[in-house]
Amino acid sequence: MKCHFVPSILSVFTVLLSCHVPQLGAVPNHPQSFEQWCLQKDSLPTETKKTIDILLKTAKTQDCELADSKLNSLSELYLVENQISDIKPLASLTNLTWLNLSFNQISDIKPLVNLTKLNELYLSFNQIKDIKPLARLRNLSVLLIDNNQIRDIQALEGLTNLTVLDLPFNQISDVKPLTGLINLVRLELQYNKISDINPLARLTKLGGLYLSNNHINDVKPLTGLANLALLFLDSNQISNIKSLSSLTKLTRIDLSSNQISDIKPLANLIKINDLRLDSNQIVDVKPLEGLTKLTILTLQRNQIRDIEPLSSLTDLVALYLSINQIRDTKPIASLTNIAHLELDSNPIAEKVCPIKPETVCKF
Repeated sequence: MKCHFVPSILSVFTVLLSCHVPQLGAVPNHPQSFEQWCLQKDSLPTETKKTIDILLKTAKTQDCELADSKLNSLSELYLVENQISDIKPLASLTNLTWLNLSFNQISDIKPLVNLTKLNELYLSFNQIKDIKPLARLRNLSVLLIDNNQIRDIQALEGLTNLTVLDLPFNQISDVKPLTGLINLVRLELQYNKISDINPLARLTKLGGLYLSNNHINDVKPLTGLANLALLFLDSNQISNIKSLSSLTKLTRIDLSSNQISDIKPLANLIKINDLRLDSNQIVDVKPLEGLTKLTILTLQRNQIRDIEPLSSLTDLVALYLSINQIRDTKPIASLTNIAHLELDSNPIAEKVCPIKPETVCKF
């Protein structure tokens, strides 16, 4: 607004008022440094004051200026389980490369926007919905933000330095923003609302992929993820696992609680030592006979009658066969390394443990 001043007291007063119209809803000017926050502590809301007190304790001084100096010299800050809800007093700690704020009551993470040196950020078990402030943290390599209330992960699409990303126990359905995060080696997305995993097909450096408890029925996008060693797909809606036959580096796979009947694609996965197949529709276990590195095998709640093919799995330490149609347990008498064998809820005529000592068996 262009102001015209008239040399009278009344007109000057009127013009000054008209030149300074307050902006409703404008964000107040918060103190920039921790020292400023600290000096105003007693006039601030309880939540803010609490955070300041925790930081003073971390700095081991009640002197605001000295605390500011100490906190700004830190590269790592551990503030787990402190019931923190307001993190504005952290906003000036721009030298941090490692920050753990897990198990608090944080919902607003805007104060983190200038902490651009962060390499590792832990925000698990909070009340976060909006993660847009993370978009500027391009140096992040590790981000754990599980057990929050996140739906939209668009802010992550530019964080291409990420190697570890944990997002389980949120409300995510669309994983397209992850398409370009090609440096990821571990991705955790269990307990979300995901059905389409096509956007993950380019993440070929992945060694661990956790997709349990989602709405997935098509696993073809995983065919090219040849570096996978750990794969968790339990509690989905999967019936066809042909696409997994190429994942020959797998050492552990969980396919329990799906709709699988044909397990022939698993025959190629000879490095597997831990295989979970319980709660499916499996009848024939012959494809497993060559998986001689297995130490743990879960097959409970299926429709298995013949367990002869399991006789070659002599490295097994734990075998779960409950709730099937097994009548004869003699074929597994050769599995002398077993320490835990579950056979309950089967139509076994003679409930005699095929392995010594008999205490390893549960009927």
